[in-house]
Amino acid sequence: MALEIAVKAAVGPFSQRVLLTLEEKKIAYNTHLIDVSNKPQWFLEVSPEGKVLVVKFDGKWVPDSDVIVGILEEKYSEPFFVTPPQFSSVYGPSI
Repeated sequence: MALEIAVKAAVGPFSQRVLLTLEEKKIAYNTHLIDVSNKPQWFLEVSPEGKVLVVKFDGKWVPDSDVIVGILEEKYSEPFFVTPPQFSSVYGPSI
């Protein structure tokens, strides 16, 4: 079954991160483009704060690209895209 994703009509970097993760993991999804200056009522019902980017997981709409990518990594672990902790520092591993 395809995931449902609602993104801004003008896709920004946070949406791109989620969309690229979906593509790279070959996860089927349906996109709903949201005009942020005229958000549809159905969207405001699933995202009362009006936050755009949301993805529907197991019947629940989830905002925040970091949370969404984390859920994608948990549910669809192959291929694995999380940076190993020893490389996650801005300065890299200590030498």
